[in-house]
Amino acid sequence: MNEYEVLSWVVLGALCGLLIKVWRSKGIPRRIPVMIVLVVLIAGGELFYSMVIRPELAGKIEANKIDQALAELPLYATIKTQEPALYAQIRSNILKLRQEGKSQQDAINTVKPMVSVLLTQRISHAPDANVNEAMQVNLEEMQTLQARKDGSCFKFLYPQVDGGVNTAQVLPPELFRKDLNTMNDLLLATGSGQTEQPAAVSTERVIAMMAPVREALGNMYGEQLQMFSDLTKPDVDREKVCEISISLYSGILALQPADSAAILRQMLGAKP
Repeated sequence: MNEYEVLSWVVLGALCGLLIKVWRSKGIPRRIPVMIVLVVLIAGGELFYSMVIRPELAGKIEANKIDQALAELPLYATIKTQEPALYAQIRSNILKLRQEGKSQQDAINTVKPMVSVLLTQRISHAPDANVNEAMQVNLEEMQTLQARKDGSCFKFLYPQVDGGVNTAQVLPPELFRKDLNTMNDLLLATGSGQTEQPAAVSTERVIAMMAPVREALGNMYGEQLQMFSDLTKPDVDREKVCEISISLYSGILALQPADSAAILRQMLGAKP
């Protein structure tokens, strides 16, 4: 029995005591058995509590737990400040998932794609350092998942093909936290206080900067690169696709920081 139930029964007990006192003063017990009235009152009170008060209190308690959990994650605190409408939607979705039986952590992790959409919008104008740092952490995640040899790397990279993964469950906790912190840093760097925008780089310039990376991939993998033309084909070697993707992003990050950031902004940022 929780504190709300105890309080409800205390109130009901006080009410019953008051009614008995009134009835005795008016002589009502001589005409109506007191016990019958009490049973009806208690049963009605319990029914009202179970059907009305308890669900409402449970909802408020769950909402408070979600608020506390999100407040402990700097990423969501930043979203709450910068994008209150998105935060409200995230919070609403988490509560809905909890009502459907998901654990609190699973519910929070499930809304990560909503955060990814925001990051895609922000990375288009994020500073070089934040773009490269985010990709470096992403690369560490790819390498960690590839080492599992269970297909999770491919799911992580191409969720539109094979459903994605819950990174909170498959990544080491320290790497998962590092990912959240890196995303938060990127949001902070691209908030309303951002005063400088990265220099615009033409598509032609990006293609030229990518030339050594493309050449290296061609030399290493040759015709295997054709798998990327249709990743849904049943004969696609998903482990090899993940290996090639790791080589691709490793090659990009090996370039000069300004060049790698410009390439990644065009590859990963939201298209106008």
